[in-house]
Amino acid sequence: MPSPFPGMDPFVEKNPIFHELHTQILAHAQAQLQPQVRPKYIARLERHLAEGSVWELNESVISLDRKEPDLTIAAHTPGTQALASQLPLTAPTVTLDEELDEDEMQLRKQRRIVIYVNARPRLAVASIELLSPSNKETGAATQARYLEKRASALNGGLHWIEIDLLRGGERPPIPMKLPDQFDYLTYVAQATPTGWSHLAYTWLLRDELPRLAIPLLGTDQAALDLGVCFDAAYDATGADDDADYEHDPPPPPLRSEDAAWVDALLREKGLRTGNL
Repeated sequence: MPSPFPGMDPFVEKNPIFHELHTQILAHAQAQLQPQVRPKYIARLERHLAEGSVWELNESVISLDRKEPDLTIAAHTPGTQALASQLPLTAPTVTLDEELDEDEMQLRKQRRIVIYVNARPRLAVASIELLSPSNKETGAATQARYLEKRASALNGGLHWIEIDLLRGGERPPIPMKLPDQFDYLTYVAQATPTGWSHLAYTWLLRDELPRLAIPLLGTDQAALDLGVCFDAAYDATGADDDADYEHDPPPPPLRSEDAAWVDALLREKGLRTGNL
């Protein structure tokens, strides 16, 4: 059955079911992006990256171990410009442009993010990361490795798209002020020749999941509909079997007004009958 929620389902924000959803969401994201970006680009899942500069294509390649992105979009054979679908894209909640100083620019020039496919290196231009509970566990080794991977990618000038579908845990820091109240977040660090364009998409539990613009090279972009990916993943994993709709969702506790809305929604759909 489909999730009863119009957007993210707070009852599946826990392992092991979120681990399964994580895999399925990324697989559906790859399938959604592939026809948009081919033949000029190719989307690959969980490939090892190497360091270098996205703007300096002739720099040497240095191996990066255990820093695989969840999904990368790599430059491929020349072709027509990648086009997003004609449906409207979600506008970012907050944006910030950043210029790098000379030392930081030199650091970027020393690095390049590439992806290896069939022993032929291709330039990686965008990385899509879907946060897992362990990425947000304060002090955990998995959190430290994730932040190290993130820093390496950003130092290389890779477009970084970080999707957080978990209300709980410690969010990775971003260089901009966010709204006082939101439940979910996507952070996009879009590399420019001289710095970054930082974009944050925030939304609430009651909102639909956004359609994101995925930056590529130049003016190329693709569209990623998170709602379509989540709905397909929820159905593929049978997530309703792990969602205990009769009780409260996993921590953190819902705001009182959201708890009342969730209760009414679940009762309307016949998924909650008892008293909490």
